[in-house]
Amino acid sequence: MEMMELPSDLFMEILSWIPARVLLKLRCVCKCWYSITTDPVFVRLHLQKQQVLPEVASVLTFHRHFIDDRSLLSRLDVVDVPWIENHIAIWHNRPMLVVSPPCHGLFCLYHSSMELGVCLYNPTTRKSFSLPQNFTSININPSDFCVGYHPISRQYKVIHTFCTRSTSLAMETVTVGGSTWRKVEVSSAHTMFTSIKMGKPSATGTMYWLAQKNILEEIILSLDLDTERLIEVPFPDIKHRHERGNNSLIEMEGTIHLAIHRFAKIDWMDIWKLRESGAHRVWIHRFHLHLCALPTGVGQVERVFRPPMPLLINQGKILISDCRRLVCYDLASKGLQHKVVFHASDDLFAFVIVESLVSF
Repeated sequence: MEMMELPSDLFMEILSWIPARVLLKLRCVCKCWYSITTDPVFVRLHLQKQQVLPEVASVLTFHRHFIDDRSLLSRLDVVDVPWIENHIAIWHNRPMLVVSPPCHGLFCLYHSSMELGVCLYNPTTRKSFSLPQNFTSININPSDFCVGYHPISRQYKVIHTFCTRSTSLAMETVTVGGSTWRKVEVSSAHTMFTSIKMGKPSATGTMYWLAQKNILEEIILSLDLDTERLIEVPFPDIKHRHERGNNSLIEMEGTIHLAIHRFAKIDWMDIWKLRESGAHRVWIHRFHLHLCALPTGVGQVERVFRPPMPLLINQGKILISDCRRLVCYDLASKGLQHKVVFHASDDLFAFVIVESLVSF
């Protein structure tokens, strides 16, 4: 039996388990294969299959070289240790280029000054999609963008958080493929923050942010991508919550996690998982990890200003970005057994994506 004699649904099922990078090459085989692999139904099916295969997740690194005004995006080859960088894209630019946390293999790409617009970029297909620039406010100070997906409406949305002259927090959103930004209602209690970190998407169709109210107090905000309603999420019930430290929100395994890194215990990290069930949310403590020793010549102050960031949980191990390194920890040993799998010569932003065929 020839391949094309298979039932179409079975043929799509077989293709959906093939990595996106391979499918991009198979598109060149014939018009039929191209038509199948570009069909939106197949693209969604392929994404669903790839999300249940954690071993196919790609680790990307993003470097900014300030001396020669370059931004470099690379994919890490995770077969051997140390991992090797394979360049995907190089941008030559004077304004600082920023990438957002990923969602379904996509991320927002923009300049900090917003001089050249904002786009969605898929590093697997290397295709970009420009977003409208008719923002709801013209008095915008430094901005952040993030992308999320709502599984019921099957819509991708980009959320823009920014400051104006009158408030320290404003939000607007646009549906990808749409032409108009819409204001998000932000209550007066949520408008006065000293800072807000980049939004993180969850698989439930909700975006999360960590906002700083003052030097000792942070709160968590969430935005339902369907209703576009912004609410506050309670912090985990932890001792010494107001001790100084660095907290980070991370998306792992499709759910939101909170990494807590205290200055008083700088060699330790606690990781909490947010369990979502409708409007009900519960924090569950997952890990208490001992971080590995810093490399020679690197002081504790670097771990203060660049806190360790968990990236991926897979097969009883957790990957953490820490002081220009990627370190793989064994969870059974609570971090006492570890391996440095990548070491960069300069500062880097590392993140994990599922390689997808999503495009617009």
